[in-house]
Amino acid sequence: MQNKYFDLISSIQPDKRTSLNSILIIDGLNAFLRSFTMINHLNADGHHIGGLTGFLKSIGYAIKMLSPTKVVIVFDGIGGSSARRNLFPDYKANRNANRMTNYSIFQSKEEESESINNQMQRLILYLKCLPVTVISIDGLEADDIIGYLAHKFENFPETQEINIMSADQDFLQLVSPKTSVYSPTKKKIYKPKDVFDQFGVSATNYINYKILLGDKSDNIPGITGLGPVKLLKLFPELTSDHLVTLDSMIEKSAELVNENKLYLAVVERRHQLYINKQLMNLTGDFLSPDNRLLVKQAFTEYYELNKYLFHQIYVNDKLGESIPNVDAWVSEVFGYLNSFN
Repeated sequence: MQNKYFDLISSIQPDKRTSLNSILIIDGLNAFLRSFTMINHLNADGHHIGGLTGFLKSIGYAIKMLSPTKVVIVFDGIGGSSARRNLFPDYKANRNANRMTNYSIFQSKEEESESINNQMQRLILYLKCLPVTVISIDGLEADDIIGYLAHKFENFPETQEINIMSADQDFLQLVSPKTSVYSPTKKKIYKPKDVFDQFGVSATNYINYKILLGDKSDNIPGITGLGPVKLLKLFPELTSDHLVTLDSMIEKSAELVNENKLYLAVVERRHQLYINKQLMNLTGDFLSPDNRLLVKQAFTEYYELNKYLFHQIYVNDKLGESIPNVDAWVSEVFGYLNSFN
């Protein structure tokens, strides 16, 4: 009886956390496109709405699960990939060639692209009704802004935890005792042990894992013939929590070229590996001082919760029961965030 009493009392105590105690950073375009390609829902007028409603429900799920004190949603800016393409012209050159879905509602890639643009524009209207921060800066990819924010708050005493929501495994290089990555596709939160258990390398050295193996989704080449198993045989030091440098791996390979032809390949492809390091590293190197100031300014801005306007937009878009009991859902998911802002 006494325990139940104290549980009840603790449940009504005010939340004493501050806005920076627990930060949820959402990879906006990744979340939207994942929903768009997986959810083939139409509104009452027959328009595709899967990207829009799927995005809202997925971030709502993450907020309820993680209970952050601040939510930041980051989108790619216009020309966000230009800096990496200047460094490596083939960067993401394999994208945008084909349709993303086989939905019968779209007769062409142009119709599909138009739906994506329309839903993104509507999505911004919904986000302006919610107590979240939205960041998009021309010339920057969301990845770089997210990486920069994660590194900044990694060393901020007030921040106790950082969660990054994305299905993009590039963010696993940011995992630490303080920073986790939530994958909505796998419904899994990656902490250092989870990175090691799945990939066999420490979270600290996951960046080296990516540099050597490449990334097909971004059209970044790795070492031909090198897979995860062979990688760990060549470089078992990647299991250590101590950061291994690319220089040291190339020097080791140069000394052992006669032992394994893959060591020779590492040496011969070292120029590409150094390019890979620049392309894949999310420490904020692509942010100029002006960019960093813009990120700082955008981070401090946020929208107020406007349940009435959210409801009006929802009704106008004829979304029906896409989000069941939508008014209660908005209050339950986003209501408490207003107090932190």
